[in-house]
Amino acid sequence: MKGSKKYWIILFAILAIPFRPLTAQEEKKLQPELGCDIVSSYIWRGSAVYATLGDQNVLSPSLQPGFALGFQGLKLGAWGSVDFTGTYKELDYYLSYSLKGFTLSVTDYYWASDWINDNFFEYGSDSTSHYLEASLAYKGEKIPVSILVATMLYGADKQFDDPAKNNYSTYIEVGYGFKVSDYKLDLFLGMTPSDGMYGDGYGGRDGFAIVNAGVTGSKTIKITENWSLPVKASLIANPQARKLFLAFILSI
Repeated sequence: MKGSKKYWIILFAILAIPFRPLTAQEEKKLQPELGCDIVSSYIWRGSAVYATLGDQNVLSPSLQPGFALGFQGLKLGAWGSVDFTGTYKELDYYLSYSLKGFTLSVTDYYWASDWINDNFFEYGSDSTSHYLEASLAYKGEKIPVSILVATMLYGADKQFDDPAKNNYSTYIEVGYGFKVSDYKLDLFLGMTPSDGMYGDGYGGRDGFAIVNAGVTGSKTIKITENWSLPVKASLIANPQARKLFLAFILSI
Protein backbone atom coordinates (compact mmCIF):
# COMPACT_ATOMS: atom_id res chain seq x y z
CA MET A 1 0.00 0.00 0.00
CA LYS A 2 1.88 3.08 -1.27
CA GLY A 3 0.92 6.67 -1.98
CA SER A 4 -2.10 8.75 -1.06
CA LYS A 5 -4.06 7.41 -4.06
CA LYS A 6 -3.60 3.77 -3.11
CA TYR A 7 -5.26 2.70 0.10
CA TRP A 8 -7.61 -0.02 1.28
CA ILE A 9 -11.13 0.79 2.40
CA ILE A 10 -12.59 -2.25 4.13
CA LEU A 11 -16.28 -1.95 4.98
CA PHE A 12 -17.92 -4.67 7.06
CA ALA A 13 -21.70 -4.45 6.45
CA ILE A 14 -22.93 -6.39 9.42
CA LEU A 15 -26.61 -7.03 9.95
CA ALA A 16 -26.21 -6.87 13.70
CA ILE A 17 -28.39 -8.68 16.20
CA PRO A 18 -29.77 -6.14 18.71
CA PHE A 19 -27.69 -5.96 21.88
CA ARG A 20 -29.07 -8.05 24.74
CA PRO A 21 -27.67 -9.82 27.81
CA LEU A 22 -26.18 -13.23 27.14
CA THR A 23 -28.02 -16.24 28.47
CA ALA A 24 -26.23 -18.77 30.69
CA GLN A 25 -26.02 -21.18 27.76
CA GLU A 26 -24.55 -18.52 25.44
CA GLU A 27 -21.91 -17.54 28.00
CA LYS A 28 -20.48 -21.06 27.78
CA LYS A 29 -19.97 -20.77 24.02
CA LEU A 30 -17.12 -19.18 22.13
CA GLN A 31 -18.19 -15.60 21.34
CA PRO A 32 -16.58 -14.04 18.21
CA GLU A 33 -16.41 -10.26 17.75
CA LEU A 34 -15.72 -8.54 14.44
CA GLY A 35 -15.84 -4.89 13.46
CA CYS A 36 -14.11 -1.90 11.96
CA ASP A 37 -13.96 1.78 12.91
CA ILE A 38 -13.38 4.68 10.53
CA VAL A 39 -11.84 7.59 12.44
CA SER A 40 -11.20 11.15 11.28
CA SER A 41 -7.87 11.15 13.17
CA TYR A 42 -6.22 8.63 15.48
CA ILE A 43 -5.92 10.12 18.97
CA TRP A 44 -4.78 7.75 21.72
CA ARG A 45 -4.57 8.77 25.37
CA GLY A 46 -4.27 12.43 24.50
CA SER A 47 -1.71 12.15 21.71
CA ALA A 48 -1.90 12.07 17.93
CA VAL A 49 -0.18 8.76 17.24
CA TYR A 50 1.46 9.79 13.95
CA ALA A 51 2.94 12.93 15.48
CA THR A 52 4.18 10.91 18.46
CA LEU A 53 6.07 8.63 16.09
CA GLY A 54 7.80 11.53 14.41
CA ASP A 55 5.70 12.64 11.42
CA GLN A 56 4.34 15.95 12.66
CA ASN A 57 2.56 16.71 9.38
CA VAL A 58 0.39 13.60 9.11
CA LEU A 59 -3.04 13.49 10.73
CA SER A 60 -4.91 11.24 8.34
CA PRO A 61 -8.23 9.43 8.70
CA SER A 62 -7.74 5.77 9.55
CA LEU A 63 -9.33 2.35 9.27
CA GLN A 64 -9.22 0.38 12.52
CA PRO A 65 -10.35 -3.26 12.23
CA GLY A 66 -10.65 -5.59 15.19
CA PHE A 67 -11.30 -9.28 15.80
CA ALA A 68 -11.63 -11.16 19.09
CA LEU A 69 -12.76 -14.46 20.56
CA GLY A 70 -14.34 -14.51 24.01
CA PHE A 71 -15.09 -17.40 26.36
CA GLN A 72 -16.44 -17.06 29.91
CA GLY A 73 -14.78 -13.73 30.60
CA LEU A 74 -11.55 -14.55 28.76
CA LYS A 75 -10.88 -12.70 25.52
CA LEU A 76 -8.11 -13.00 22.93
CA GLY A 77 -8.06 -10.36 20.22
CA ALA A 78 -6.21 -8.37 17.60
CA TRP A 79 -6.67 -4.72 16.67
CA GLY A 80 -5.09 -2.63 13.93
CA SER A 81 -4.94 0.83 12.43
CA VAL A 82 -4.03 1.84 8.88
CA ASP A 83 -4.07 5.47 7.79
CA PHE A 84 -5.34 6.52 4.36
CA THR A 85 -1.93 7.83 3.22
CA GLY A 86 -0.16 4.52 3.77
CA THR A 87 2.48 6.03 6.04
CA TYR A 88 1.34 4.46 9.30
CA LYS A 89 0.31 0.97 10.33
CA GLU A 90 -0.34 -0.55 13.76
CA LEU A 91 -1.11 -4.10 14.87
CA ASP A 92 -1.84 -4.98 18.48
CA TYR A 93 -2.61 -8.24 20.27
CA TYR A 94 -4.25 -8.56 23.66
CA LEU A 95 -5.41 -11.10 26.21
CA SER A 96 -7.90 -10.07 28.88
CA TYR A 97 -10.05 -11.53 31.62
CA SER A 98 -13.18 -9.83 32.97
CA LEU A 99 -15.03 -10.55 36.21
CA LYS A 100 -17.63 -8.48 38.09
CA GLY A 101 -16.72 -5.21 36.37
CA PHE A 102 -12.94 -5.70 36.57
CA THR A 103 -10.79 -6.42 33.50
CA LEU A 104 -7.15 -7.49 33.65
CA SER A 105 -5.33 -7.18 30.31
CA VAL A 106 -1.94 -7.77 28.73
CA THR A 107 -1.44 -5.93 25.42
CA ASP A 108 1.33 -6.09 22.84
CA TYR A 109 1.34 -2.79 20.92
CA TYR A 110 3.26 -2.67 17.66
CA TRP A 111 4.12 0.85 16.51
CA ALA A 112 6.76 1.42 13.87
CA SER A 113 7.63 4.71 12.18
CA ASP A 114 8.94 2.73 9.18
CA TRP A 115 6.71 -0.34 9.21
CA ILE A 116 7.62 -1.37 5.64
CA ASN A 117 11.25 -2.02 6.61
CA ASP A 118 10.73 -2.83 10.29
CA ASN A 119 10.88 -6.44 11.52
CA PHE A 120 7.60 -7.26 13.29
CA PHE A 121 9.10 -10.35 14.95
CA GLU A 122 12.01 -8.46 16.54
CA TYR A 123 11.57 -8.50 20.33
CA GLY A 124 15.04 -7.52 21.50
CA SER A 125 14.84 -4.93 24.27
CA ASP A 126 17.12 -2.45 22.51
CA SER A 127 15.73 -2.93 18.97
CA THR A 128 12.04 -3.83 19.15
CA SER A 129 9.13 -1.66 18.04
CA HIS A 130 6.78 -3.50 20.41
CA TYR A 131 5.43 -2.16 23.70
CA LEU A 132 4.13 -4.66 26.26
CA GLU A 133 1.58 -3.29 28.71
CA ALA A 134 -0.34 -4.64 31.71
CA SER A 135 -3.55 -2.90 32.75
CA LEU A 136 -6.39 -3.18 35.23
CA ALA A 137 -9.75 -1.56 34.51
CA TYR A 138 -13.03 -1.26 36.37
CA LYS A 139 -16.41 -0.22 35.00
CA GLY A 140 -19.37 0.10 37.34
CA GLU A 141 -22.88 -0.96 36.40
CA LYS A 142 -25.12 0.75 38.94
CA ILE A 143 -22.80 3.76 39.20
CA PRO A 144 -21.33 4.48 35.72
CA VAL A 145 -17.80 5.19 36.88
CA SER A 146 -14.74 3.72 35.16
CA ILE A 147 -11.09 3.53 36.22
CA LEU A 148 -8.04 2.40 34.23
CA VAL A 149 -4.42 1.93 35.35
CA ALA A 150 -1.95 0.83 32.64
CA THR A 151 1.85 0.45 32.73
CA MET A 152 4.34 -0.40 29.99
CA LEU A 153 6.51 -3.27 31.23
CA TYR A 154 8.81 -4.09 28.31
CA GLY A 155 9.85 -3.00 24.84
CA ALA A 156 10.55 0.30 23.16
CA ASP A 157 9.34 2.38 26.11
CA LYS A 158 12.73 3.71 27.27
CA GLN A 159 13.86 6.41 29.68
CA PHE A 160 14.60 9.87 28.29
CA ASP A 161 17.98 10.17 30.05
CA ASP A 162 19.00 6.52 29.74
CA PRO A 163 17.61 4.81 26.59
CA ALA A 164 18.94 1.45 27.77
CA LYS A 165 16.46 1.32 30.67
CA ASN A 166 12.72 0.76 30.61
CA ASN A 167 10.67 3.82 31.43
CA TYR A 168 7.54 2.08 32.74
CA SER A 169 5.28 4.79 31.34
CA THR A 170 2.02 4.76 33.29
CA TYR A 171 -1.42 6.02 32.35
CA ILE A 172 -4.34 6.49 34.75
CA GLU A 173 -7.85 7.42 33.63
CA VAL A 174 -11.13 7.99 35.42
CA GLY A 175 -14.43 8.34 33.61
CA TYR A 176 -18.13 8.92 34.16
CA GLY A 177 -20.95 8.16 31.74
CA PHE A 178 -24.53 9.38 31.53
CA LYS A 179 -27.36 9.80 29.04
CA VAL A 180 -28.96 12.91 27.60
CA SER A 181 -31.98 12.10 25.47
CA ASP A 182 -30.81 9.52 22.87
CA TYR A 183 -27.15 10.37 23.36
CA LYS A 184 -24.60 8.83 25.70
CA LEU A 185 -21.94 11.16 27.09
CA ASP A 186 -18.68 9.91 28.62
CA LEU A 187 -16.45 12.30 30.53
CA PHE A 188 -12.82 11.25 30.95
CA LEU A 189 -9.72 12.52 32.68
CA GLY A 190 -6.37 10.87 31.91
CA MET A 191 -3.07 11.52 33.66
CA THR A 192 0.47 10.24 34.02
CA PRO A 193 2.51 10.30 37.25
CA SER A 194 5.86 10.95 35.55
CA ASP A 195 7.59 11.71 32.26
CA GLY A 196 7.17 9.16 29.49
CA MET A 197 5.30 8.37 26.31
CA TYR A 198 2.20 10.37 27.26
CA GLY A 199 1.78 14.10 27.05
CA ASP A 200 5.16 15.49 26.06
CA GLY A 201 6.37 12.21 24.57
CA TYR A 202 9.67 11.70 26.49
CA GLY A 203 10.39 15.40 26.74
CA GLY A 204 12.49 15.04 29.85
CA ARG A 205 9.82 16.48 32.14
CA ASP A 206 9.28 15.12 35.61
CA GLY A 207 6.19 14.73 37.72
CA PHE A 208 2.44 14.42 37.41
CA ALA A 209 0.58 15.78 34.38
CA ILE A 210 -2.93 15.82 32.91
CA VAL A 211 -2.61 14.47 29.36
CA ASN A 212 -6.09 13.46 28.24
CA ALA A 213 -9.30 15.24 29.23
CA GLY A 214 -12.56 15.59 27.39
CA VAL A 215 -15.94 14.18 26.47
CA THR A 216 -17.20 11.58 24.01
CA GLY A 217 -20.73 11.70 22.68
CA SER A 218 -22.19 8.57 21.10
CA LYS A 219 -25.44 7.64 19.42
CA THR A 220 -26.78 4.62 17.55
CA ILE A 221 -28.54 5.43 14.29
CA LYS A 222 -31.11 2.86 13.26
CA ILE A 223 -30.80 2.08 9.54
CA THR A 224 -33.11 -0.94 9.25
CA GLU A 225 -34.87 -3.28 11.67
CA ASN A 226 -31.73 -5.41 11.93
CA TRP A 227 -28.94 -2.92 11.29
CA SER A 228 -27.88 0.02 13.44
CA LEU A 229 -24.89 2.31 12.93
CA PRO A 230 -22.97 3.51 16.04
CA VAL A 231 -21.32 6.94 15.73
CA LYS A 232 -19.11 8.88 18.16
CA ALA A 233 -17.43 12.27 18.42
CA SER A 234 -14.74 13.15 20.96
CA LEU A 235 -13.41 16.52 22.07
CA ILE A 236 -9.97 15.84 23.55
CA ALA A 237 -7.59 18.21 25.33
CA ASN A 238 -3.99 17.53 26.32
CA PRO A 239 -3.00 20.34 28.71
CA GLN A 240 0.62 19.19 29.02
CA ALA A 241 1.19 19.17 25.25
CA ARG A 242 -1.09 22.22 24.76
CA LYS A 243 -3.17 20.41 22.12
CA LEU A 244 -6.88 20.18 21.36
CA PHE A 245 -8.43 17.53 19.09
CA LEU A 246 -11.85 16.76 17.67
CA ALA A 247 -12.29 13.22 16.36
CA PHE A 248 -15.25 11.47 14.72
CA ILE A 249 -15.70 7.68 14.78
CA LEU A 250 -17.98 5.56 12.63
CA SER A 251 -18.29 1.90 13.68
CA ILE A 252 -19.37 -0.83 11.27
